[in-house]
Amino acid sequence: MFASDTKRQFGRIVKNWNTRYDLEEFIAASGLPPLEAREIFAKHGPYKVELDHLIHACTTIQADSEK
Repeated sequence: MFASDTKRQFGRIVKNWNTRYDLEEFIAASGLPPLEAREIFAKHGPYKVELDHLIHACTTIQADSEK
């Protein structure tokens, strides 16, 4: 199997894996204070999948600690 075949097949399985936030979108979507959201955005990059997982994990941890 060639690399181009793998890329095409991977794209079919995992949709929207490379969509990106711009900084303003991420600040609005995350619900975090702007400075904290900028730090996370700069550290982890613009990809929605990674940032959404990170924000979900952070909110889960905060909800568990409040109990």
